[in-house]
Amino acid sequence: MRFLLAFVFVLFMGFQSFGQKESTAKDVFPTENLSFNKDANRKSNEPKRKRISLIYVPNADKILYGNPCATQETHKMGFEYIVEPHSNGGSRSRAGKFLNNLWVKTKLVFTRSPFWKQILKSKINRCRTMSGDLVG
Repeated sequence: MRFLLAFVFVLFMGFQSFGQKESTAKDVFPTENLSFNKDANRKSNEPKRKRISLIYVPNADKILYGNPCATQETHKMGFEYIVEPHSNGGSRSRAGKFLNNLWVKTKLVFTRSPFWKQILKSKINRCRTMSGDLVG
């Protein structure tokens, strides 16, 4: 009888371990907040992550590709230019690039402004003059 009770006790203790969840790194370190006067383990202190959309362009003529100021301005608007020539093997199809660009640009019209391209062009020109890339 004691053996049966011990067996049932061990069996129930084993079933309790199935209810425990494994801890992940996000549970241990949920935020990147290093301030001493804020509790780092709150949802409101979690750093804001922004999803960056991609716009595919065949050449980098007018986008000032590689300039940190221009990249920062496009990230503020929520997208990034990706230079991908049409003849590149293994790249997306032209239709796939067109549909992706159409979706991202439509999203920018509604989230930023219908004049987002002119606004960005003026900001990129300002970045060009600040970095010395503007000739003439």
